[in-house]
Amino acid sequence: MGQFDSLRYRDYRLVWTGAFLSNVGTWMQSIALNWYVLLLTHSTFWVSFVTFINFMPTVISPIGGAYSDRVDRRRILVVTQTFMMVDAAVLALWVWLGHAGLAPVLILTFGLGLAVGFNNPTWMAFVPSLVPSESLVNAIALNSGQFSLARVIGPAIAGPLIGAIGAAWVFGINALSFVAVLIPLVLVSSRPVAPAPGRDLRDLLRDGFRYTMANRRIRSGIGAIAVASFFAAPVSALMPIFTTDVYHRGAAGYGGLAASMGIGSVIGALGIARLGNRVSPALIGASLALLGASLFGFAVVSNYLAGLVLLAAFGFMLLVAIAATNGDIQLHVDEAMRGRVLSLYFLSFGGLFPLGALAAGGIASVVGVQATTAGGAAFCIAWGVWLYLRFRGAAAPGAAPAFEPGA
Repeated sequence: MGQFDSLRYRDYRLVWTGAFLSNVGTWMQSIALNWYVLLLTHSTFWVSFVTFINFMPTVISPIGGAYSDRVDRRRILVVTQTFMMVDAAVLALWVWLGHAGLAPVLILTFGLGLAVGFNNPTWMAFVPSLVPSESLVNAIALNSGQFSLARVIGPAIAGPLIGAIGAAWVFGINALSFVAVLIPLVLVSSRPVAPAPGRDLRDLLRDGFRYTMANRRIRSGIGAIAVASFFAAPVSALMPIFTTDVYHRGAAGYGGLAASMGIGSVIGALGIARLGNRVSPALIGASLALLGASLFGFAVVSNYLAGLVLLAAFGFMLLVAIAATNGDIQLHVDEAMRGRVLSLYFLSFGGLFPLGALAAGGIASVVGVQATTAGGAAFCIAWGVWLYLRFRGAAAPGAAPAFEPGA
């Protein structure tokens, strides 16, 4: 299978392109928001807290997943993308007018997180309807790849723009970028999915949770992502502190760190795209251990160039772990449960990441960002080695039974 196989399909290509352009704007806003809050408060805690308040509402993602199994997924995406566009526009206007103190920024960031809680599990469940089954993991990897490529381009653009025209204009550019994904969503004709039976929301949520817990392969993958989310991913929230306190650089240095991590992620996405449907829990475990090792190296060095290289390696392995887990789950989940199971996968990342960022910010204010990051990295190494040994030699994807009760 070619690395870009999924882009042969028109609908996927349209959505992929629109999502990429929109995500460039999203990453520009993310960089500008963290830097704006740092300048506003001069506080390690508040920089971490804005990340927390952005991701914390994703605890509602199981509700979003339940609705994505019973309501047209494209319709949900149009609503959530429109809401996020308006939210970014209001933030831009508020900052431009000079009224955006910490409280308004946190409120608007919280609103964005609410929309993401519905959008992201629906988006992940929507992608398989745009490609045939043999291209599923390739499509997932390329979807992750465009997100990571946007992580490279967005910060690279945002860094100079923040200094040249200010954060308000960066937020405004992000608001405009949502048009790029809304247009394809209107144009594509995705494969229809039979909605889940019209049971009440509580029953749908309970069924999704029971299904996930009964499948050892799926719950192990979700557990691995939870560990990476809580112990490793918060390094992105601590990057402004690494920039100023460890490397003694400014906004451009911060953008360089974010871009380096994104470059590694893009390369990782291309690797998983090439691998296709041959993902496995053992691969997930190995990638978790290796991302922990690269993050540990980043935590203990104080040389900026070495930090860039190690952060790129971390981004590579983090993307491999995320895309491999997503792909392995999507290959083994029943269609009727896809949205609910993927919402738990997203919750393990989007829900635990803000808690990890908040904890990391608090701990870093006491022991420093390097010691905090090194401790989280060590936990990832241990968990990844355990997971690899547990599933080493497991059956190839598709050969394992759907349900594997027991530990």
